[in-house]
Amino acid sequence: MIKIIDNQKLELQYKEGFGSWTYHLRLPGTADIKGKWGHLKVSGTIDDFEVKNIYLAPRKGEDKIISINK
Repeated sequence: MIKIIDNQKLELQYKEGFGSWTYHLRLPGTADIKGKWGHLKVSGTIDDFEVKNIYLAPRKGEDKIISINK
């Protein structure tokens, strides 16, 4: 397992009309991680809330994002 972020403050971002990805976290330093949708699964905690097996969404030439739905 590779640790991609540790104790970093991230900003919850809003993007209107982005479907289920309306709110998301952009993970800095992940643009060069290779993989397509469904192949980049992460687990960890966000503010002591445990997340398991969430897929990172690749963005062309940009850092990966995680959808926040709840």
